[in-house]
Amino acid sequence: MFDVPRNSRRLREASLMPEKDNGSNNVPIYISVQKDLLKLIRDRQVQPGGRFPSERELSLRFGASRMTMRKAVDHLVQEGVLERRSTSGTYVPDRLFDRPLSDHIPYSISEVVEKAGHTPGSKLLFFERKEADELIASKLALSPGDPVISIERQRTVDGVPVCLEFSHIPARLVPGLSASDVIENKSLYKLFRDNYQLDLSNKVSIISIHRVTKSEAALLDIRPGSSVLRFEGLSVTSDGQPFEHLRSLNHPDRVSFTIQQSPGESSTDEGRPVRWMLHS
Repeated sequence: MFDVPRNSRRLREASLMPEKDNGSNNVPIYISVQKDLLKLIRDRQVQPGGRFPSERELSLRFGASRMTMRKAVDHLVQEGVLERRSTSGTYVPDRLFDRPLSDHIPYSISEVVEKAGHTPGSKLLFFERKEADELIASKLALSPGDPVISIERQRTVDGVPVCLEFSHIPARLVPGLSASDVIENKSLYKLFRDNYQLDLSNKVSIISIHRVTKSEAALLDIRPGSSVLRFEGLSVTSDGQPFEHLRSLNHPDRVSFTIQQSPGESSTDEGRPVRWMLHS
């Protein structure tokens, strides 16, 4: 926790009119304060999994009314930056797995987890060579009936379930691929890179909300009907051929997503929370 300055600014009196930041074109104070709260989190003054300071502590720290602090915290809870636990307060989420999103690099979950100092795990749930239906054929630029490899896996971090993955790959691009290959290799991207000399990149990434079925809930260790983040992606080969259509269901309390900038991009507001248009 942080120390409250002895000579903190005098608290503004709460009123029916929203407080204004005179230096920010009449922007409500809670929006300015929100940036300060984001900096606390980014600078690790409150550790992941730690309890966030109370409204009273924040008011003393930043010199704004408790009503203003409540608005700022509420907004960060709505954004998913903070999480509120009914009996014990507000916390910085302790995600087991932060999943990078990029429009040019397909990240391997196993490699990302290992770099973060955790142990990745993968359990093969389903492997089949089958004919593509109309939906999968349209995603992979195939004709209905063309052979595809269908793979379903449960992914874990330190033995804890974090996501379910459903992949479809044109069979002609991975000749000889077997279930034992998937079982023996935690990272499919490494397998494709080493065994098939495939240089892959992302073409499509979509985030949406999904309510899990009973069987999906059992594999993710959550209640049936719970909302999870659904990720849909399409990777392509170096010559532009659709390679993998991936759909993953991600545990709401154990996985976060970070958007990685493409080379040459710049950010004008480092403290701004990431917003997505969510399709349900």
